[in-house]
Amino acid sequence: MAEDQAVGFICIVILVFIVVYRWNLSPLNNIPTVGSSWVPGLSYLSAIALIRHLKEILQDGYTKYYGSAFKIPLMDRWMVIVSGPKMIEDIRRRPEYELSFTQAVESLLQYKYNVGSKIRDDPYHLAIVKEKLQNRMLADIIPDMIDEVSPAVQRYIPANGKEWVNMDVSSSAFKLVTRTCGRVFAGSPMCNNEEYIDLSVQFALEMLKAGRALRMFPDLLKPIAAVFINKAVKRTSNLTMLRLRPIIRKRIAATMREKEKDRFYRPNDALQWIIDKAVTRHETDIDITERLLLLNLAASYTSSSSLMQVLYHLAEWPELLAPLREEIEGAIAAEGWTMPSFARMWKLDSILRESQRCNGFTLASLVRIALKDVVLDNGMLIPKGTLLGAPAHPMHYDNAHFPNAHVFDPFRFARMREAACDTESAARHQFASTSPEYLPFGHGQLACPGRHFASNQLKAVLSHIILNYDLKLPEPECGTPQRPPNEYLSLAILPPTGGTILVRKRAAPA
Repeated sequence: MAEDQAVGFICIVILVFIVVYRWNLSPLNNIPTVGSSWVPGLSYLSAIALIRHLKEILQDGYTKYYGSAFKIPLMDRWMVIVSGPKMIEDIRRRPEYELSFTQAVESLLQYKYNVGSKIRDDPYHLAIVKEKLQNRMLADIIPDMIDEVSPAVQRYIPANGKEWVNMDVSSSAFKLVTRTCGRVFAGSPMCNNEEYIDLSVQFALEMLKAGRALRMFPDLLKPIAAVFINKAVKRTSNLTMLRLRPIIRKRIAATMREKEKDRFYRPNDALQWIIDKAVTRHETDIDITERLLLLNLAASYTSSSSLMQVLYHLAEWPELLAPLREEIEGAIAAEGWTMPSFARMWKLDSILRESQRCNGFTLASLVRIALKDVVLDNGMLIPKGTLLGAPAHPMHYDNAHFPNAHVFDPFRFARMREAACDTESAARHQFASTSPEYLPFGHGQLACPGRHFASNQLKAVLSHIILNYDLKLPEPECGTPQRPPNEYLSLAILPPTGGTILVRKRAAPA
């Protein structure tokens, strides 16, 4: 027994020595660490302890190492944070085969364990979005989305009379966005099927939850943990497939007949775009369903967060409604409910952009994974497999980039557009525009391809709400009304969950 214990102890010592020795040889060891011990094992414990404090850790690193890089501990790996225009530009221009955005998203959502291997190995649904949701292509699909806005708002904002009623902001925003997205993604009538809407919302939440949970485990333990963690994701995917299967089967049959010269009406929605690709790859109904749900997740989660945040701001400052109504009414009188009308709404665009600056979706943006060893322009070696990002939240609160950055200024960007010397300069301050200082959508060639669609969708929904409803915060037992604070979980910025605002029908609706 004593000999066995001695052998076991020696093995543990050798294992620790190997891990420490290999870490000392890692190029990451040359990058400063913020908020954690660099020692393997202790860094993992630090990541657990700091899961709700990464906002402060990022700010500390940004202050100390601006213009360079530092690393922070995540649950399953280190993340290298770069800052300053030169380093961000270096990351932005790197090709996908060096620093991959797609692989980074797959890692954050843990595709390997939560969806089929076909989707992970051939993510053509992302290419479809990039192609079909380009700004110049939106004129073909935005009218259908606009048609869905009015019935969706009436369905999910429970205010019919003159009395103030409570509205669950999170639930209403998710369903509003999912239904209006659904018109473009799943088509009509599926987009207003309550079961489909609920399942789409549930999949998005379960997928994000499973991704966060799996990232808490070392790679060695993830396959075991996934057996228990991804059950809800798989169940939701299968239930959604059962609802979609009759439509998928019908469309696949029609698509195959078309190849035999029997033309059919081709729906212009994401489900059909996926099917057109899927039939040549012999994909199953669950493959098609999961691709559609993942597109819905990408569109609905970020847009729902944006909608929630703006609704809270409007309820906190009801005095913003009057100038917004004046602008919206003028734009609609000139152009109707159209994309050109939304383009005229500079103040609404500004409040969306300012809300995104102050709140955002994530503390770090421009996220990439190194697919090979990469030497940056400053000579820093980034080893293969490293996760990189830019400190979006600290940058958005930097007075050097945005004067009085800690103040929420709803019409900040409208004034900047008005002061711009030319159309091109004015366009840089639009909601969907990106820059090295403004990163909610990323930046450069790999910036979010659906951001122009999201801009039009949010303006359509918010315009309808602003014109037809009054909003305010519930009165507290003491003090002045204040919106509930955001929550921070690792890198995620979460709008207040379970929060409510008061809404009522506008006295003189548009």
